[in-house]
Amino acid sequence: MSDKLQFGVNVNTRAPIIFPESYPPSRMYELAEEAENLGFDSVWSADNFFEKARVESTTTLAACIARTKRVTLSTASFILTVRNVVWMALTWASLDQLSGGRMILTVCVGGGSPEAGGIRPDTQYRYLGIPYNKRGIYMEEQIKLIRRLWLEPEVTHKSDLPFHTMDGIRVDVRPVQKPIPIWISNNPQIFPVKPHVKERMMRRVGELADGWQTCTATPEEFKDLFDMVRGYAKDAGRNPDDITGGYHLTCGLRENGPQARREALEFLNKYYVTEFTDLSQSMWNRDPFGTPDDAIRNIEGLAEAGCRHFCVRFATQDQFGQMRLFAEKVLPRFK
Repeated sequence: MSDKLQFGVNVNTRAPIIFPESYPPSRMYELAEEAENLGFDSVWSADNFFEKARVESTTTLAACIARTKRVTLSTASFILTVRNVVWMALTWASLDQLSGGRMILTVCVGGGSPEAGGIRPDTQYRYLGIPYNKRGIYMEEQIKLIRRLWLEPEVTHKSDLPFHTMDGIRVDVRPVQKPIPIWISNNPQIFPVKPHVKERMMRRVGELADGWQTCTATPEEFKDLFDMVRGYAKDAGRNPDDITGGYHLTCGLRENGPQARREALEFLNKYYVTEFTDLSQSMWNRDPFGTPDDAIRNIEGLAEAGCRHFCVRFATQDQFGQMRLFAEKVLPRFK
């Protein structure tokens, strides 16, 4: 496992919906372009189907590809289970071609939060005819099939799951990378999860993924979960060091710490349709909302726990201002 830390910026596909005047959609790819110029390593777009409205993630990434030359691009994270597996293999191979081999596919099964408003998370699955209680098994098979579609001349596969039986299916657009890295995102530390479910969640990362991403975790929680991933990787005959530890860091950053917390509270309440009066009431309080020094201490703890790639989401209407402050005051500490 490399000691080098990497930092990316989430261009925030929901922000144009909740703050359209200050952050219209065109600002997302402008943010990506400036992030590259400021020395960030990656650009990320968030995803959802229709549970929380946002600009579509792969369309956003395509725009960011056109405005950047160096940064890696990915999703934080992509709800794979609500997409057709062949269509996704083609989409991500196309993005990898357009970017010159700069893509990571970061996937999740989707899910809900007791703190989030809007429709129930299983509604989008019912609409698509995908069994909600089998979405983990569904994603596992999707990952295997996508890799086959990228690498094999054609794929024949019999499955008991909807839409996965194939007879000589081929995807002739092949990714530049052989293959594109696939990361899995999950967060068993946030809500009560039965032990056997938690084991299944972390085992699939250890057995199938090139990277793991989580959010709203303490350093201790991150280390415990990543140790599970590494153990399952070893059990599967893999080198645990081949799996990158990643973290989606929601950050509010100002020289004036209380101002950062006020902006973050407004942002997160609008984002998740909540009515918190203080960040301490929410699960997001694990992340740094304050001064650059607060962010540095948080990142140092997670890095010590094994995280190597941070995707930063700025909890503010002022996406550019906080990104510039992070680049000026936080990045130099780790670069």
